[in-house]
Amino acid sequence: MEVSRKVMRRAAELLDAGVSFALCTVIGARGSVPGKAGAKMIVLRDGSQFGTVGGAGLEEKVKDLGRRCLEERKTLTMKFELAPHLPDRPGALDSLCGGAVEILVEYMGAVPHVLICGGGHVGLEVARMCDQLEYVHSVLDDRAEFAARERFPGARELHVGRPETFFPERDLTGYSHVVLLGYSYKIDTEALYQVVTRFPGYIGLICSKLKRREMFAKLRERGVSEAALQRIEAPLGLAIGAETPAEISVSILGSIIQHHKRASVSSSTPASEVTDVESDQDNQDGKIQPIRQPRP
Repeated sequence: MEVSRKVMRRAAELLDAGVSFALCTVIGARGSVPGKAGAKMIVLRDGSQFGTVGGAGLEEKVKDLGRRCLEERKTLTMKFELAPHLPDRPGALDSLCGGAVEILVEYMGAVPHVLICGGGHVGLEVARMCDQLEYVHSVLDDRAEFAARERFPGARELHVGRPETFFPERDLTGYSHVVLLGYSYKIDTEALYQVVTRFPGYIGLICSKLKRREMFAKLRERGVSEAALQRIEAPLGLAIGAETPAEISVSILGSIIQHHKRASVSSSTPASEVTDVESDQDNQDGKIQPIRQPRP
């Protein structure tokens, strides 16, 4: 289906751009309906759409579901009866088509884009871990050989420069996380100042307790508030006893994953409760079905 191919291409573009959206798909159709099985539509947070699942009243209801999906970060399903004689039935639409459709609305979360400040041993391992997780990453270093394509073949962006020139000139909205893994206390301090005063997202700093104390003191002298300093994860990473660069990268990405998932999954939710769409052929009442998976 050519229209669906266009929708999927657009979906890939949105994910690459770090934009979350709801992907709505007709997964079942019976009788006379405007949207056939496989029809797809993207819904953005502002309610705008790309593609179609059939138009008219059905499409407006699906757009409402899409916005709810984005708000709750949950995949939903709903069945619609396109018949005027069922006004009180959930999922009923005032339509003369006479058929029924089932819609799957999937939450498509934006992939994290991690800006790695410092292309040394730990930065290299963090980039490799991002590749395994299919997270986007970019690298900033003032040393050209540590921000080279040969060293970071999977990086989206490679920047050679110092923080005091890079950050004021750069649009940071495309990054979800910034991690400071530099080799120089002075450069890291400047980078931290630039990031905490310009970037509202996750900031992580690899450091000792002494380095943290000294750097935070320098930032306070430059007018950085305590509230801003509290946004910085320092030292960066989960406390797993990591020692080698590879182990430290696991610790760092663990913290990034936790931050990325926190809004949609409680930190107390065990991995066994990761959800999937429940197939319920007997669900004919048109109610929204939350995805769930039974415990083993």
